[in-house]
Amino acid sequence: MRILTLLLGFALTSATVASAHEYYLLPKDFSPTAGTTVGVEHRLGQKFNGNQMPWVTPWNIRSETWQDGNSKPAKGIDGDRPALKVLPENGKLSAVIHQSNVDFLTFKTWEKFVNYTNKEGLAHAQQASNDGIKPKVELKEAYARYAKTLITPAGSTEGSDVPTGLKIELVALKNPMSLSKTDTMPVQLLYDGKPLSGANLKVFVGIDTEVAYRIITDADGKANVPADGIGPYLLNAIHMTEPQSETAKSRNAHWESFWASLTFQRAQ
Repeated sequence: MRILTLLLGFALTSATVASAHEYYLLPKDFSPTAGTTVGVEHRLGQKFNGNQMPWVTPWNIRSETWQDGNSKPAKGIDGDRPALKVLPENGKLSAVIHQSNVDFLTFKTWEKFVNYTNKEGLAHAQQASNDGIKPKVELKEAYARYAKTLITPAGSTEGSDVPTGLKIELVALKNPMSLSKTDTMPVQLLYDGKPLSGANLKVFVGIDTEVAYRIITDADGKANVPADGIGPYLLNAIHMTEPQSETAKSRNAHWESFWASLTFQRAQ
């Protein structure tokens, strides 16, 4: 129990300190040999080069693998790195998803909040403080993360991503392994199952890189990610609202944000 408590404290403290950093799933191999078990890392950090996080059971509200619209639980052992081991089946694309619990961050200064919201395309959140409705210091944000990665067995282009019912979710509209060298990758951002327009989608291409593209989702919540080599690719989007969850409300949060990420690799 002490080990679990320490691991949970490490995971949540790291998430709190780095709340403006991306949280994502990173398979050891996006295109494994059929029948091969694949390690899937939970990672947190900037430049698509985050620290590897251990599996901590209480921190995983949902952890599942999806294929052909069907799901099954995916669970690690506390302390495991990589956090998960999954076995893609039937020679088709599998999606692995993760939902974290709610955590909190307090912005001690207005400048830090402004910098964060400007960077993430959330400047609308500044108006309430400018109007005196919310404070400019000690602003408390509740947040949770919703991550997905796509794994397709080597040589296969079968299978597709589908909505999995996450609060916020990036859905690949094509199997990335089926794309030609010049095809864009169409994706859709959903919030409560509906298209989320006007969101800022950050795209990283390759490990240890800066943001390669910033794309605003259209009226249907869609965006086309440019072809930029095999990758891997990391997509990240944030939606900020008034507090919704009972956890956020009970802790008197001023804002609640929902973070979506998607990782995949192209065949060419």
